[in-house]
Amino acid sequence: MKIGWNFVIETTNGIVGLWSCWLGNSFKLFYPLEVQIPDKLIMDTLEVEYAKPVKNELFGTRLWNKYYSERLDTLGRIWIGQESDHSYGYNLNVIENRQIKEYYCGHNVTNTVFTNDFTFCSENEPDAPNAHHKYIEPYKDKFIKLLVEVAKLVGDIKAVNLDSGLVLYTPDTLKSMGYSIQMSGGEYEKYCYAKNEEKNIEIMLKSGNSVVSWLTIIRYLSTNDLTAKDLIELLDSFDNSNDFFNPIPLVAHLLEQETMYNK
Repeated sequence: MKIGWNFVIETTNGIVGLWSCWLGNSFKLFYPLEVQIPDKLIMDTLEVEYAKPVKNELFGTRLWNKYYSERLDTLGRIWIGQESDHSYGYNLNVIENRQIKEYYCGHNVTNTVFTNDFTFCSENEPDAPNAHHKYIEPYKDKFIKLLVEVAKLVGDIKAVNLDSGLVLYTPDTLKSMGYSIQMSGGEYEKYCYAKNEEKNIEIMLKSGNSVVSWLTIIRYLSTNDLTAKDLIELLDSFDNSNDFFNPIPLVAHLLEQETMYNK
């Protein structure tokens, strides 16, 4: 599974979530406001250091965020922010009592650790943020590792929810796989529920739109034995590329516009 997925780890003291942008150029980790995590954990896991102000044409120098990577092989650095009042908010989904429950994350509701959303580096600002998907993608495994480490600081792990973002299953797909499904909802919003009793896995589908027909959330029971490797292997075991929506042309267009905007 390449883009647009989300993880939510349920703990005894709240949820910890990891959001990935369907453009492939951003990761955001959310955890409860009352929880403090060591800076060293972030720096060691994401392989970054405390940032220093860098050259900026408008202000002379600028501190874009709290941490940054080494300078990339072309231009720019990966800048990592950490704050309790983020600019954006997101809804992350979990399965609870055979229903989809949304947790609002970001803004002033959670702490947020995030990659810088946009690219600003240039020949004149060689240390400014670079958010090109080519350089953000290698941070996937690092953010998943940080997700698990932070979750274990928040509380005891109870379950993991994976949201595929793009189409993964449809009701017909689940039936063809041998699942007994339960449909619910009304004319404008439909839900499909299935469960693997042997593996204690729950699956819920939520009807979408003409672009993404069904959203898929899968819930797995878990414990503190959970590792980042488990989640990485789980993510890699799915393929959400054979869906009805090919985002590549749109992604290319948006990246082109971003480049023009930042010149």
